[in-house]
Amino acid sequence: MPDTTWRKRFEAEQQRHRDLLKEIAASARRRAAALEDGVAELGTKSAVAQAVGIDVSAVRRSIREYGAATLRPTDSPTTTE
Repeated sequence: MPDTTWRKRFEAEQQRHRDLLKEIAASARRRAAALEDGVAELGTKSAVAQAVGIDVSAVRRSIREYGAATLRPTDSPTTTE
């Protein structure tokens, strides 16, 4: 039998889930920043996509959704909290 109640285990997992979502978002922002640097270096999103072996639409989407132009202030609320 577990040492804690199901509610405590659930709350702990909810917190882990929130923490992981924050890590995923941070990773996506870092990835987009790297892709933006690649565009600055290589000149086009197509060149970056070809260099790293992904579709150009993935490069565009990453930069559009997580790039520096779309960053929220760190104290702004999110829908996952």
